[in-house]
Amino acid sequence: MEGRKKDTIVYRYDPRRRYFLVSLHLENKPGAIGNLANVLGIRGINILEGFFGAIDSGQKGTMSFFLESTNPKMDEGWLNDFLSSLVYVTDVEVKSATEGWLSDTLNFPVTWNTGDRAVLMRVEALRGMIEAVKAANPETGASAIYEQGYAYGRTAWDGLLGVHRPSTKEGLAEMLQIFTATGWAKVEMEALDLNHMKARVGMSDGFECMERSTGRSEGHFIAGVLAGAFAAYFGTEVRAEETKCLSKGDSHCVFEIAPAD
Repeated sequence: MEGRKKDTIVYRYDPRRRYFLVSLHLENKPGAIGNLANVLGIRGINILEGFFGAIDSGQKGTMSFFLESTNPKMDEGWLNDFLSSLVYVTDVEVKSATEGWLSDTLNFPVTWNTGDRAVLMRVEALRGMIEAVKAANPETGASAIYEQGYAYGRTAWDGLLGVHRPSTKEGLAEMLQIFTATGWAKVEMEALDLNHMKARVGMSDGFECMERSTGRSEGHFIAGVLAGAFAAYFGTEVRAEETKCLSKGDSHCVFEIAPAD
């Protein structure tokens, strides 16, 4: 799956190459993206990575991408004028690198494709914050992390369930895949008992537990998030317990969700 990882454009760095960042509006018409890529390719301009989305009223979408050109005559002004002259294209902005470094400052804020604002963090930074809380409070740190996860999960899933409330195991299992879509873990609904408000969720490659070997369950934050999510779904307080964990040597993590005592 490495070839299908979901990249979000953040920055490019290579002082030996000529990078540019482009952000523009593209009409939502068949062939618009292909036409743009073809016109750039003919002129030796290589699109490296980017995104297309945020369609407004079905007419235009934001398209942004890093590109590379070996032609020294192509600067910000030339690219802006050239792109602005193309069919389907409007509202062009172009940015060049400084000392080989090029950050995406043209596209803000970061949002889900639903329009909800998001913040990107490196996994190691988030895990470092979690570990700092546990280290500062050896006896209560794990519980504090769980409660923070619960608050996040309850708030997030109250909002999600306001959009759609699944009525079947299959429907809820698909909604749980939002953890996969947002990079938290690969998720599987292993069991669901709607009558007794119980569930079992499996996770592999979870950010909190992967590449760890402490001999203990380490998915405190994710457990709290799952508890908050299922509390919102069941409409009653529940607890989530991690019964298997990558950090204990298990093949994947397993969380058991059941009504709180």
